[in-house]
Amino acid sequence: MYKKLLLSFLLPALVCSSLNAKITKLLAIGNSFSDDAIEANLYELAREDGDTILIANLYLSASTLETHATNAANNNASYSYRKIVNGVRTETPNYSIETALAEEDWDYISFQQASQFSGMYDTYFPHLTNLKSYVEERATNPNVQFVFHSTWAYAQNFNATNFDYYNRDQMTMYNAIVDASHRAAEEAGISIVVPAGTAIQNGRSSIIGDHFCRDGFHLELTYGRYTAACTWYEKLFNKEVVGNKYRPFTVTAFQAKIAQYAAHYAVENPKKVTSLAYLVDDTEKVPFNNRINLSFGSSTTQGAWNALESYTVGAGINDLKDIYSDITDVDVVVINRFSGINSEGPTTTATELNMPGDVTKKSFFGNKKQFGGMATPTAVVKFSSLDKNETYDFVLFGSIMNCTDNRETYYKFSGKMPADTILYLNASNNIKRLVKAVGIAPNESGEIELEVGPGPNNDNSRGFYYITALSFAPHDAASGLDDPLHFSVNAYPNPFDKHLNISPNIDIESVKMLSLDGKVIHSVNHLACGKTHQINTEKIPSGVYIVSITYNGLRDYLKVVKN
Repeated sequence: MYKKLLLSFLLPALVCSSLNAKITKLLAIGNSFSDDAIEANLYELAREDGDTILIANLYLSASTLETHATNAANNNASYSYRKIVNGVRTETPNYSIETALAEEDWDYISFQQASQFSGMYDTYFPHLTNLKSYVEERATNPNVQFVFHSTWAYAQNFNATNFDYYNRDQMTMYNAIVDASHRAAEEAGISIVVPAGTAIQNGRSSIIGDHFCRDGFHLELTYGRYTAACTWYEKLFNKEVVGNKYRPFTVTAFQAKIAQYAAHYAVENPKKVTSLAYLVDDTEKVPFNNRINLSFGSSTTQGAWNALESYTVGAGINDLKDIYSDITDVDVVVINRFSGINSEGPTTTATELNMPGDVTKKSFFGNKKQFGGMATPTAVVKFSSLDKNETYDFVLFGSIMNCTDNRETYYKFSGKMPADTILYLNASNNIKRLVKAVGIAPNESGEIELEVGPGPNNDNSRGFYYITALSFAPHDAASGLDDPLHFSVNAYPNPFDKHLNISPNIDIESVKMLSLDGKVIHSVNHLACGKTHQINTEKIPSGVYIVSITYNGLRDYLKVVKN
């Protein structure tokens, strides 16, 4: 009854608002930096404040203004056309600038220089003016406004050769970008400059520090991208972003506050850094009494997973969330880097961690011998702000699929006692094995270090090793790793012969029957409470199988056996 009354009240308002709403249409001719800035969070920020924006990005990785101008002149279909309409993202390959221009009456069309040349004024011309002229001739909206995206400087510890152009100094690069982008925009007759780079530099002056890039030059995927989107929102809509209630689940309230103020001050003072050192975290924190889940290389929207997405020295997460999404004081930081991120992990696993597939498919990896010009014999992460009088239990998972060799990985914990515990796990084709460390005591500073490297049985030619995810908790609370899920599924008979019946006690999102190597034998979606689904198993060989059940972001597993 309540729902019906609510709907009857809301529907007229929704109809009226939809009829009167103006849709702002934005087209970016860009690269991965426009991806970072506008493809995440901008639509949601606008919606939260009652605005509607259609976003499109003509994406071409590492593309310069010269490349864009050449593609325009030759009508090259070189772009991936990413479009967000009503919050739904689509991607179409082999698009040209001309085709995209004809598709909508664009209100705003933006340009940007590739990051390595963004602080070099001489690289902008004649390409920017040529590109703008081409676009101007073909834009269908006579009132279209042109935008220049002023991007951000590299992280100070970035080791790419391109950083040499700026004497490997972040502030030198920042100042060069500000000068070049504003001068170039004025020269090209572009009146709107989005100061995303200044917003990021403002953010770096806060307690977050120089952690706004995930790999030295692309933005960190949570508060980093959110900061850029806030800047675009305030600049395009001329509305102060401070106080906007939208923030992604993965961004804490304090991080959102920093991002919003960083963006606001950048729009107010686009050519200089405004310090945010004064901002203090007033977020209520809870004691670390419940499990903390941490993924390496991948994020997820399912459950409370903290995502460590950068593998370089200094990358980290402050104030990790526990499984109830409460903020703790616990921090994690990389102190000895990994080589990179591997994306060949399983999407289905059978462990007590109930990991989503978008967590398990990626991992940090290292290698003892040279690979891609780099060797990382060991990597180290450090956990801090722990209670020195407490002990902690850790559960770890690592995996890479489609391997024929042994890629054993060791995990060595050091706290109060050096090399307190060493665990070994073969990551090759792993879907169900975990390793557990019990009772690790922090040092006097409340720190535990975790070293990762190739185990003694690792016979890979380069000594590849992996860490995908971990979960940890104070020792007295660690039994939470075995907490039952609040739903159940009956699979019978077990053992079975020709048929296996599946019957849940609640509406289930999906059920999958898997072989032990992760191959999907059978799947069904939306199984209703009390209904029985029968699987024909006549043609599968005898052996052990896993039934995977998903409900409300939770996942559980049953072991079944065919006679």
